[in-house]
Amino acid sequence: MRFLKLFLILFSTIAFFSCQKADNNIRFIKSEYESRHKAPFSDATEYNGMLFLTGQIGKDHNTGQLVEGGIKAETRQVLNNIKDVLEANGSDMNHVLKCTVILSDINNFSEMNEVYRTFFPTNKPSRTTFGANLVGDAKIEIEVVAVKK
Repeated sequence: MRFLKLFLILFSTIAFFSCQKADNNIRFIKSEYESRHKAPFSDATEYNGMLFLTGQIGKDHNTGQLVEGGIKAETRQVLNNIKDVLEANGSDMNHVLKCTVILSDINNFSEMNEVYRTFFPTNKPSRTTFGANLVGDAKIEIEVVAVKK
């Protein structure tokens, strides 16, 4: 009986400290773009080899402006922004597990999808798409969850 109590105490202690240690595995990843350093969020968060990316809009981070050309141009820019963040953090588009697509006008779904398909020709991640008001006159925002290579 005494051995069982000691075993349970030891097991509980190890389990507790293992859970505590897991929190140290969280990494908040600052953007490589100076213009985004004051944002109240990280470009991505990594936990145990998984990457949770902040939603990207069709902004060219070199110019700080939304790209011109409508939903197709913005979708292309969004997905290139995502690709850049993934590659900077040891992943790529083939390792995306889940996408959440937010459209300012759900009627842009088909045009968005035309461009979206070109970024995921074989790997087809799970996806949710819905309409909502977006910041900065953006027509689209996409966030992804991916794993590292």
